[in-house]
Amino acid sequence: MLQKLLLFLLILTLSVPVFSQNFNGGILLGANVSQLDGDNYGGYNKIGFQGGAFVSLQVSAHSSFQMEMEYIQKGSKILDTLGNDFLFRFHYLEIPVLYQYLLNKRFSLEVGLAADVLLGSQEEAGGIESPSVVPLRPVTLAGIFGVSGFITNHLKANVRVNYSLLSIRENQPQGYPGSYRHILFETGQYNNVLSLSLFWYFKPVEL
Repeated sequence: MLQKLLLFLLILTLSVPVFSQNFNGGILLGANVSQLDGDNYGGYNKIGFQGGAFVSLQVSAHSSFQMEMEYIQKGSKILDTLGNDFLFRFHYLEIPVLYQYLLNKRFSLEVGLAADVLLGSQEEAGGIESPSVVPLRPVTLAGIFGVSGFITNHLKANVRVNYSLLSIRENQPQGYPGSYRHILFETGQYNNVLSLSLFWYFKPVEL
């Protein structure tokens, strides 16, 4: 057992210099528009902010993996036909893990999962705080699909769809509001976000 452990550590030590050449990292900053599916309203009316850091590892000519940690705002802003306004503002620490397929040296597609850890929330009706009777989940899961393109060898633009795979609300054994949707695995409300971000790489990328 000890011999196997020592062999593993030796291989890992010898591999670090090789993989470190393919590691890169940086910071990201962006804006998004969002809506809340399952609230009886539609429209990407709420503007939010996101920012954080990332690290990437290129494993082949056409494949790389990227992990991020960022603050992101999600939610919904509604003005109905009667002039009533509603605001749902959710603050998350989001941790995406992405697979990126490199179409060429400048452009790539990405897909992956993200854990959303709730940092805080604000729900208003008519400008007055009005918390939902159905509490938000402290941790939920989102799916991500995006397209990226390098502007310079340090700067990349990214367009991304970010959609909840699990309801952002706690399960309700006694029943669900009529507006809730059944999507994939369960019934509830789902964050639906479109974002545009800029990624700054610390090390220049070969283009």
